[in-house]
Amino acid sequence: MTDRELVSEVNRRGYAVISTPVTAGDPFEAHKRVAQSLGLPDAYTPLLYRDTEVRSAVGQVGPYNEIPRDSTSVPPWSERPGQRFHVDGLLEPLGKIKTTVLHCLTQAHSGGETELFFSCDAFMDLSATHEEAAQSLLHPAALTRFATISESAPTRLRATGPAFGRVDGALATRFSDGPTELWNTSENPDLQRALDYLRGPALETHRVQVRLAPGDMLIFRNDRLSHRGCAYQNGVHPRRLTRSMYRSAPRQRTSHRYSKEQVPET
Repeated sequence: MTDRELVSEVNRRGYAVISTPVTAGDPFEAHKRVAQSLGLPDAYTPLLYRDTEVRSAVGQVGPYNEIPRDSTSVPPWSERPGQRFHVDGLLEPLGKIKTTVLHCLTQAHSGGETELFFSCDAFMDLSATHEEAAQSLLHPAALTRFATISESAPTRLRATGPAFGRVDGALATRFSDGPTELWNTSENPDLQRALDYLRGPALETHRVQVRLAPGDMLIFRNDRLSHRGCAYQNGVHPRRLTRSMYRSAPRQRTSHRYSKEQVPET
C-alpha cells in the first residue's frame, strides 16, 4: 500500500492498519517515520500532560508515551480490565486531535483488541430518526470530561463542551463515556435518549475490533471515531504499545509502500 492509498484509507474509512518493523533503540522512531510520510506535523502533547502536577504523577515529559508507562512493574500473566469508549485528548476542544497512532511492540497473550466506535456515523443515523436527541449532543454543555490522576485534578482539570459538532465544515466527535465523564442529562432531557442509542443499538452496527500483532500500527481519525482498549491477559512479557497524537489529518506528501494488514471492513 502506497502513502497515497494509506492516506485515502485513513481519511475515507477512518482507520488503517499497516505493518512497520519494531526496531531496537528509539521505540518511537516508527511513529516519526510514518508521520513524516503521511504529512503529519510534529507529535502533539495534550493539554493534560502539560500540567505540572500531572506530569509529575505520570512521568510523561513529551508527546510520545508507552502503554503501560512502566512495563517493568507488570507481573507475568497478569490481567488488565478493558477501557470505556473515549477520544484521545481529555481536555482538548472538539476536533483538536485529529489523528492517533498506536504501534504494537509486544502483543497480549490473549485479548487486548482495540475497539473502534464510528460515533460520527452513529450520530448521523440518530439524526435521521430522532432529530431532537441528536441535537442534544450538540449542546455546548452536553459533556464534561475531567482528570482523576491527582487529588486536585477533578475540580481543576475539566473541559465542558458538545459531544459532537462541526469543525471546519466536517462533523467531529468527542464522545467519551467512562469514569472521567459527566453527561448533563438533568438540564438536557433529550440527551438521555441519545445516550441510550449510542450505548446500545449504535454499537451493533458501528464498531469493529482490531487486534494488533507485534509490528502492526493502527492509524485512526480521533476526531471522527471513539475507541477503547479491550481487556487482556499478559504473557511472560507484558503487552506494550506506543502512542502519538497529531493535530491534523493525514495528507499526501511523500511516496512509500507499506504492507497492509487484513482488517474487517465496516
